[in-house]
Amino acid sequence: VVRRRPLGVIAAITPWNVPLITPAWKWLPALVAGNTVVWKPSELASGVAFAAKVRLEEAGIPPGVLEVLPGGPATARTLCEHPAVAAVHFTGSTKAGKAIAAITSVSLKRCALELGGLNFALVFADADLEAAADSITAAATSINGQKCTATRRVLVERTVADELVSLLSERYESLVAGDPAEEATTLGPLITPAARDAAEREVDRAASAGARVVARSPHASGEGVDPAGFFRATLLASLAPDDPLRGRELFAPVLSVDSFDEREEAWRAANESPYGLTGAVYTTDPDTAAVTCERVRTGILAVNGRSDAVELEAPFGGVKESGNGFREGGTYIYDSLTELQAVYGQESAA
Repeated sequence: VVRRRPLGVIAAITPWNVPLITPAWKWLPALVAGNTVVWKPSELASGVAFAAKVRLEEAGIPPGVLEVLPGGPATARTLCEHPAVAAVHFTGSTKAGKAIAAITSVSLKRCALELGGLNFALVFADADLEAAADSITAAATSINGQKCTATRRVLVERTVADELVSLLSERYESLVAGDPAEEATTLGPLITPAARDAAEREVDRAASAGARVVARSPHASGEGVDPAGFFRATLLASLAPDDPLRGRELFAPVLSVDSFDEREEAWRAANESPYGLTGAVYTTDPDTAAVTCERVRTGILAVNGRSDAVELEAPFGGVKESGNGFREGGTYIYDSLTELQAVYGQESAA
């Protein structure tokens, strides 16, 4: 008989950008599997965590089964080191994920990492360019570019590059920045004014190194809107070959465009990133789509869809510096929340 057993105490260390759904992907299956959870939310989203805990206990979860522990990096380190913690589930930056992996490796405790992404949109000449531009813009600017599945780079076949850039520019220049509570708003502020300032510095640095700013969204406006935290969504072209944005995730709506001539060149460029979370391919040729699925190294690939469109039942996670092999979503997450026990001779003992 093979039994799947809970691990014990699970530490869930979660980010601010999706402050309820991302943590729920961790603690709901952890509780279902029979574990208890200590949830350390981002210090920028602790209020959501405490409110969720109240609702869960109102729904019948016994007190103490899920506890919220607010704090910053020192709190996270303490959780990772604590001997009572059997496993750590983390979503956040690759830098922080590597630090957590180093800490947990000392005691060999389970460590599941869902990290960053530098996700591509691969556009072939036969693609529906209008539909591709819609999907790319939506995936690049959703949650104001502040999520790991956002599209950050476009690789487009040279013969249609100018047309696609024009379509993307139209969409960027039509974005409406303002109060996220307003239905007409399509772009909100970044998490803090400091995050806005950091994104502006990155764009200025890239432009000074030769990048061309093709389009930017309009300035934020509206009654009661403070522009301090708003960053204008930016479309870049001619990014320098050694520009840091080619290898570093920027949590802001900044999209770069490069062109290619041959399919092999496109696949090679898609795989040059140190990350491998999601990607998207746009083509009307089923063979091109199928070969692309084989050639690119990502945990998730959308065909004629958005790089950020994922299903709750499907495995979620990346390769390379986007994760360490464990998957969230559906039943796949239970591999990181339970352990297997093989029991021999149970029938004869009965």
